Amino acid sequence: MLETVLFYTISLALIVFAIGVVASRSAIYSVLSLVAAMCMMAGLFVLLKAFLVATILVLVYAGAILVLFLFVVMLVDVKKINNFYMGTHGRDGLSLSIRQARLRLCIAVAASGIIFWQTFHVIRSIPVVQSSAAQGTAQAIGHLLFSSYLLPFELTSFLLLTAVVGVVVLAKKDVR
Repeated sequence: MLETVLFYTISLALIVFAIGVVASRSAIYSVLSLVAAMCMMAGLFVLLKAFLVATILVLVYAGAILVLFLFVVMLVDVKKINNFYMGTHGRDGLSLSIRQARLRLCIAVAASGIIFWQTFHVIRSIPVVQSSAAQGTAQAIGHLLFSSYLLPFELTSFLLLTAVVGVVVLAKKDVR
């Protein structure tokens, strides 16, 4: 009973923070909402007894990558970007007509529907296998990570290296 209450409470908080990521007008608040959403997701993994995955989620994603995002957002001069768009696109910063806005909305809704439909069918096609092996342990994840998922693991390391180099370039002072 307690697990069910915790699941619904954490899930509700996760949904609220996810909406906060998208709905917030400030990029800093969006990143902070994303950190909170990652922590709520880790709570769901704890309920599934996947403690290693929860720890990795908090340490790597919420603790490192999203803090990196926060630094990038804080380094970018938002006022300068807003002034650029205001000068280029008029007083409101918008140059779209009503017809173009409706067309983009229709395309977005259609693309979202297609993505949802594809995701639903992929999830339904995955066979449910009951295994007696412990899932979520360090040994099971390490075995899968370095056998079946070695290439995505290495590609992720290159992606993170690229993100770090990008932050260093953005943070570098103009030396002229």
